[in-house]
Amino acid sequence: MPTARDDDAQLIAEARRGDVDAFAELVRRFEQQVRSVLLRLLDDDRDVEEATQDTFVRAWKSLDRFRGDANFFTWLYRIAVNEGLARLRRKRLQLSELDARVEETSPAPAAGEPPRLAEEREFQEFLAEAVRRLPPDYRAPLVLRDVVGLSNQEVADVLELSVAAAKSRIHRARLQIRDELEDWERRATTT
Repeated sequence: MPTARDDDAQLIAEARRGDVDAFAELVRRFEQQVRSVLLRLLDDDRDVEEATQDTFVRAWKSLDRFRGDANFFTWLYRIAVNEGLARLRRKRLQLSELDARVEETSPAPAAGEPPRLAEEREFQEFLAEAVRRLPPDYRAPLVLRDVVGLSNQEVADVLELSVAAAKSRIHRARLQIRDELEDWERRATTT
């Protein structure tokens, strides 16, 4: 019985021969996963949309360089993460040149929202913001490991790191978020 990987290999072979429909099927299969990773790397929905499109444009143009050593999914994620990190670097440069930063404010709890739900929503917003504040070198491995659910080896493959380096960055990201969480909890109990 053919596996999804075999089916992907067939589509890749057809796309390499110029079959746009085969590549469109690959886009359909992986677009949501690529967008999901980029949503966690980038702050702006427009950037996510553009980075998703650019990822697939780059994949189409580079399809002849896909060797098949890794899963197509892993190769595509590498392109997406690189695109996302490049956008973050460009944005950081623009912000430092302007020397301005816009602080986002959390929306107020909805009227009548149960306290437990309001606390859960506030906690989720805190975590999302804490991940966004991570340096890109820590954010990408953490998102790929803890949000997307890739293995340490897959994270290393996507980011072109050793497994030890990937694990180290994931660990440092978790420690940074843990420290922020402790500060957040301390502030919450004193107010």
